[in-house]
Amino acid sequence: MKAHNLNPFHPQVPVEHEAITNYKEIPGEYLSRNIPEGRKMIKWAPFATMPQQFEDIRKQIEQQTKEFMPDLSQEQIDDINNKLNHYSNKASACFIYYYEDEKIHLLQTVINKLDEYNMRVNVFLVVQQEFKDLEFNKIVDII
Repeated sequence: MKAHNLNPFHPQVPVEHEAITNYKEIPGEYLSRNIPEGRKMIKWAPFATMPQQFEDIRKQIEQQTKEFMPDLSQEQIDDINNKLNHYSNKASACFIYYYEDEKIHLLQTVINKLDEYNMRVNVFLVVQQEFKDLEFNKIVDII
């Protein structure tokens, strides 16, 4: 059975395409240009039809994925300070759990400098190969 929608005037229609009956499987250059294309209606998209509702649902999903800054005890804060002093003197790699953008990030770093006056730590990020300043009060843990 030959496909009825092949362009009979195309000079180089391959033989293997002549037996195909589904026009969607045939490359467009071999097809006749007067094939009906349907009504060109846009498919129904449930949330995209109302942009405000879609935006509200997206915000609710973002709110559910937020993490909160954990409350640290005085013992945990002292432990973090001791580890900061230890790794700043030793110049070895350590992992810092750091709270930023409503998420807790794990950074593989080398502590470069402690700025106790401005309450900041200058670290070298091992993976990104760049320096970054971290705030003391945003550090959650050091390993």
